[in-house]
Amino acid sequence: MIKRFFARWRPRHLLLAWCAYWVGLILVTLHSLLPVLWRISNEDAHGRVNAGFGDAGFQLTVFESGQTTFSGSISFLHLTLLVAVPPLIIWLAWLIGSSRTNNAEVIRQSNQKAQRELHGTEPRLGIIDTSTSSTSKRRVREES
Repeated sequence: MIKRFFARWRPRHLLLAWCAYWVGLILVTLHSLLPVLWRISNEDAHGRVNAGFGDAGFQLTVFESGQTTFSGSISFLHLTLLVAVPPLIIWLAWLIGSSRTNNAEVIRQSNQKAQRELHGTEPRLGIIDTSTSSTSKRRVREES
């Protein structure tokens, strides 16, 4: 099932899947923070955002009108695992699902089709040319 799903994927599909994962991760992780940041970004609002990296990992604190509205932290290891492991799993599944031996028949058929298309564009040998050099070449071919 998974092999069949990834069999037609190309590198661009893999890159799009990674980007979709990362955008989804950002939206799911920060969904509660986005409305607060939107309110703070207005001209009339009073607030501040503190972000930093320290012993506890990445820390983010949002203050709105003097009160803490959002406070969160994540360790560097957890962040790295969230960002890197699922795309690696997708890549491995794609690698297994699109191996050359699994797609050998599809590749052979596409190569045959390309060869047939190339043969359709080649000039035919039976065309008569009016110049004397081509006439002698034709006679040599007929005699052999």
